[in-house]
Amino acid sequence: MNSIPLWKLIGESIRSNTQCVLLLTVETRGSGPGRPGAAMAVTESGTIRGTVGGGIMEYRLAGKARKMLETGTGSPELFVDDHVDENNHIKGDRGGTSSGMICSGSQTTAVFPIQPDMLETVDLIINILENRRTGTLFLSSTGFTVSDSSEQETHDFSTTEGNNWEYTGPLGFADTVYVIGGGHVGRAIANLLRGLSWSTVIIDERERDSFENPPSCRWIIAPYSEAHSCIPDGYHNWAVIMTPFHRSDAEVLGSLARKNLKYVGMMASSSKKARIFAELMQEGVPEDFLNSVHCPIGIPIGSRTPEEIAVSVAAQLIEVRNRGRA
Repeated sequence: MNSIPLWKLIGESIRSNTQCVLLLTVETRGSGPGRPGAAMAVTESGTIRGTVGGGIMEYRLAGKARKMLETGTGSPELFVDDHVDENNHIKGDRGGTSSGMICSGSQTTAVFPIQPDMLETVDLIINILENRRTGTLFLSSTGFTVSDSSEQETHDFSTTEGNNWEYTGPLGFADTVYVIGGGHVGRAIANLLRGLSWSTVIIDERERDSFENPPSCRWIIAPYSEAHSCIPDGYHNWAVIMTPFHRSDAEVLGSLARKNLKYVGMMASSSKKARIFAELMQEGVPEDFLNSVHCPIGIPIGSRTPEEIAVSVAAQLIEVRNRGRA
């Protein structure tokens, strides 16, 4: 839902009088390929942007969207795909049809035809995303709107009498990973996270242009000793520490103990971790905070190169985020 290319395609379709359908996952139950808020756009010219989970289920949903475009159906519809378990038993209780996928659960997707009078709303969504703000999307059986309010943190879906339904979900780059240290690994992480629904900010004492092929993310030049002041409190903010210096890592980690963040991780060997943690405890940093720090950072996959380390870190971030959703 936070894909700028997807919403730009919808906006361009409206401006060129090309029919377009928005597919949005509004609810999932159990194990399913999509997540609430996953979105895809299909145009009458055959262009597709985004995904609602992939596989045979997405293929069928794209077919329903094309059929809607061919027939000129103007009303939003809900489609429930029930995924089956290893014994081919259909799961779910919303009266859907089997998707043929071998996983248990169900996914409800809204197939929503875009109308010409929705251009102002689409342009507002693009503006919110391009300016890295947050908002709230309201989609229902009767229309869709968006607000600049950033209070919505969950994806809420409900049905009412007469086959009416409503979905409310967060819009925008709410999750931001602050990478303290723009070295090889920090830049690799920033490049990788770009496609994983995180906004990334690098904080470093060095100029962006001093590095070869720097990532396109926001870059803050600040002393490592002041990095904590560049990271706002909040559940949607994550910190990854990997400065070039042992003492800088310790200083940054200690300063983050006073913050309320979703995740704090530090790149270090086991011996470096033991030394830094002992130093910080002597300085009065709470043991409970240090026990919550992911260190050594990442999941153990035998990473060696910056790109491999970035994959292990990204995998850990995904695990933490999805654990919170569960």
